[in-house]
Amino acid sequence: MTSDRLAPRAWRAYFEGSRLLENELERRLKATSGMDLGDFNVLLVLSEAEGGRMRMGDLARALAFAPGRLTYRIGALEREELVLRRPSPDDRRGTDAVLTDAGRRRLRKARPQHARHVDELFLGSLDDDALEVLDRVFGPLRARMLGRADSSD
Repeated sequence: MTSDRLAPRAWRAYFEGSRLLENELERRLKATSGMDLGDFNVLLVLSEAEGGRMRMGDLARALAFAPGRLTYRIGALEREELVLRRPSPDDRRGTDAVLTDAGRRRLRKARPQHARHVDELFLGSLDDDALEVLDRVFGPLRARMLGRADSSD
């Protein structure tokens, strides 16, 4: 099979397969933790940030969210007392999203279940060669896309 025929097939397999995987991960995460993937990822990224806080713009870029979409999501997480918005200590004009203790607890409860689902549905069926291909393809892609987002500010 030539790459002219393989490329569209590979793209479609990636596109449709990743959507199906994301939908099933979302369904399972909601069933086990009451949280959707977007909220989970916000809490996860904040948990990995120094002091559990990030500037809203940096958080939006890290999550590949439009700023308005992140503002809406952070508002919902604030209502659940999982995240707070606070003035940035580095620049009072900026706003940081801050992970609360309740947010840490919620993430701590959801994280092992989500990891199990990812393993059951995806990673557990891949050998080391396939994992290396994923890393080789998506590591640089992610870096390029985040770099592009950073340069457009």
